[in-house]
Amino acid sequence: MEPSKTVFSENRPDSTEEYQREVYQQAWDNSLVRAGHSDYTRYRLAHLDKVEQHREHFRTYIDHHVEAWRHNRSQRNLPAEEQQIRRPKIMHMIVPGTTGAGKTVGAVAAGSYAVERGLMARFLVHSHYLKWMRPDGAPPGMTQLMVREFYERCDVLVLDDVCQQMDEYATNHVRDHTSDLISARMHSNRPTIFTTNRNSAQLTVILGEALVSRIGSRAQVLNMQGSDRRKPKTW
Repeated sequence: MEPSKTVFSENRPDSTEEYQREVYQQAWDNSLVRAGHSDYTRYRLAHLDKVEQHREHFRTYIDHHVEAWRHNRSQRNLPAEEQQIRRPKIMHMIVPGTTGAGKTVGAVAAGSYAVERGLMARFLVHSHYLKWMRPDGAPPGMTQLMVREFYERCDVLVLDDVCQQMDEYATNHVRDHTSDLISARMHSNRPTIFTTNRNSAQLTVILGEALVSRIGSRAQVLNMQGSDRRKPKTW
């Protein structure tokens, strides 16, 4: 997203902080549209009324990273030898669960809350990213490098449907690009929210033990189980 195209200059808010919030909100909404989830832009933590505990877990997780982000930003004004960078204890939120249990809705609500708190958040479907990272697979007007940086550098990433419909025959393409994305985000202390219908053993078969171990070593797991809320018709 080009920030210069988000709001016409004559309509731009006087407050720099308010303008940045509008830019971040449009960046978040655009990432949902790109993922084919334009109808999810409305979801907020208040919509997670089925289990109040889920709402508070998401809120606490984001607040934890907002505090670390603000602290680290304040440290940048100090000489390098005096800086005390805070490394969040919980880096990842892993949201496993059954189909239709509300995993994506919860993760989207958390991403929206992150934007409200002043962080740049983006939403990404795992299979879309892998497709975009193939030769000539990037969306129009973007290169593979641009795609990678787009999702590596946001403050919060929601990585949806990790390894959905993949099996043990996953290629090096899947492992390498997934590992590169997550490793880059971990090195810069940028949190990622994962949603998946796979358990850790199944993910290990597909992504490899090393990556799954790194993801799980600094993670909070929030299981979301239940019947399919979409109430699909069967035949």
